[in-house]
Amino acid sequence: MSKNRRSAGRNGTTTLADVARAAGVSISTAGRVLRDEGWPVDPALKERVRRAAKELSYVRNAMARTLRAGSPAMVGLIVGNMLDPYYGEIAESVTRYAESTGQILVAVCNMQRDPKLEMVYCQRLWEHRVGGLILAGGGFDQFTYHADLRQLLDGMARSGVVVTTLSPRDLDFPNFNVDNVEVGRLAAGELLRHGHRHIGIVVGPLHNRVLRQRVEGAAACCRDAGVAYYLAEASEFGPQGIDRSVAQMYENAPDITGIIAASGVTSISMVHAVMATGRTVPGDVSVIGVGGSAIDRFSTPPLHRIDQALATCGRAALDHIAACVAGTPPSKDFLLRPSIVPGRSIAPWRA
Repeated sequence: MSKNRRSAGRNGTTTLADVARAAGVSISTAGRVLRDEGWPVDPALKERVRRAAKELSYVRNAMARTLRAGSPAMVGLIVGNMLDPYYGEIAESVTRYAESTGQILVAVCNMQRDPKLEMVYCQRLWEHRVGGLILAGGGFDQFTYHADLRQLLDGMARSGVVVTTLSPRDLDFPNFNVDNVEVGRLAAGELLRHGHRHIGIVVGPLHNRVLRQRVEGAAACCRDAGVAYYLAEASEFGPQGIDRSVAQMYENAPDITGIIAASGVTSISMVHAVMATGRTVPGDVSVIGVGGSAIDRFSTPPLHRIDQALATCGRAALDHIAACVAGTPPSKDFLLRPSIVPGRSIAPWRA
């Protein structure tokens, strides 16, 4: 189904028409199968439609049903840092999806990686009577103020605000994201598959569950293969912190031939950081990154990367909110399997 996945609409949006095309059926038939309203459909055809929907990560458009029911809403979206392409891609996909309706307004707040500012924005959005909230923050300290945030969000939920998250936060609200342990496993597996046996894992400060889960997955994959790995944790976010971290890594482990850049910011900075040590990518060092399609524009050579389905997750959270606001059955949260997007930053290792 790889060709079908690439057939999705603008910004990666998978529509009912994409599913119907992939399954070789009409749009009305695909809709009947996925609504599961008891229409008589051949079992083999049903299976074909459901398989196509699953492989294309299709999520039913609850927002469209909400708007047809005449229930517009204002939704708050809090992102970690607007200068980070990871958050920019989320904001772009969510706002475009909302704008396509002409009736749902998304208020985007930039928390600048400050957990206290995240709570300030939650409070302000609550005061502005948003119908829903999407927490898209990722790379920042998610532990120090966790209890305070939980208490604030519980109050918002009791008042009727529909709260969702796009990363694991240990909060009792619907979460729409990829399996970050699997992200780490896939990244390490790609380097191992290309013959690399000296692997570095480069991350920013490990102050959140996302990065810890990715490191957990990559480390487990290396251990299973009997391969040692070196974990380099940058002391700060941004290119300078990554440059120092990579330089220190090569002082301590000069034999590393493959690097996992475990976040979007790390991925964007990694080729420069490696070249600053006098090495080339992928001639001397292979690099695999993690992030959405936005990072493709920031790296030469283009990164081999693990995609996080950011647009799919953001739209699903918005659909969930729309359904809850309309009083219709909401979509269930999910943990998507990440996918590999080939680039030119990995080469087979020949000792």
